[in-house]
Amino acid sequence: MTQDSTGLESNLLRILQEFQREVDGIRGSAIADRQGLPLANGFHEDVDLMSMSAMSAMAMESSHKIFEHVGVKGFQNAILEGEDARVVVFALGRAEASLIAVAYPSANLGVLKFRMALAARRLEEELGLLPRTGARIDETFLLTRAGLLIEHVSLSEVLSKDRDIMAGMVAVIQAFVRDSFGDRGGVLEEMGMGNAILRLVAGRWCTLAILAGGPLRPEYLSRAAALVERFEDANRQALDPWDGRPGSLEGVDEFARDLLDLGPG
Repeated sequence: MTQDSTGLESNLLRILQEFQREVDGIRGSAIADRQGLPLANGFHEDVDLMSMSAMSAMAMESSHKIFEHVGVKGFQNAILEGEDARVVVFALGRAEASLIAVAYPSANLGVLKFRMALAARRLEEELGLLPRTGARIDETFLLTRAGLLIEHVSLSEVLSKDRDIMAGMVAVIQAFVRDSFGDRGGVLEEMGMGNAILRLVAGRWCTLAILAGGPLRPEYLSRAAALVERFEDANRQALDPWDGRPGSLEGVDEFARDLLDLGPG
């Protein structure tokens, strides 16, 4: 990375602050390296950051050993629960660092883990821990064929109005191709947008729009299409047509998490 340590710490802290605003019940968060040394502190209250960072490293190491002992791969996070707090330690990269969050018991654990996964991808990019293969995924939009936004996942700070503008643009492009060319025009799959590429993965009732930093690998697109198909299979009646009520659809959060787990494209 070319930025100095001051700029890096400032960027890490900004990501922590944005993460904490997105989850109710967060007491604070921090980042530690593999050796347990703190990299950034997002706590507003006094905490023993050195001890917390060291213990997070120990929790990561112990969890990895447990996974290896039982023959399970893919360790991602460790959850420690107490009477008045819950501590979640999320692995960054190949456990080169960790994201630590302390939350009240009332915090929604599913939302907490989902938002931690989003923050983790951004932190990995800042720390240079992302795999070097595959294009960077900046935004994803799951829309109905009619242009209604079902779910949006962003790895950058995006205002609601910007999200809605992008979703509306994708819907307009879909409608233009369909109305202007019909069966003769086929299906629009990809278009350039400045230094980025907008890739559309079409299902029967939904379209997944992926804004990426470069061409996407065929295996990534195949897995993304499989996620769209699985989501549609679980919501056949609700999507034909969708009434716009988020509560009428099943597995929206799961779809977003699985899409995020695909990693770089």
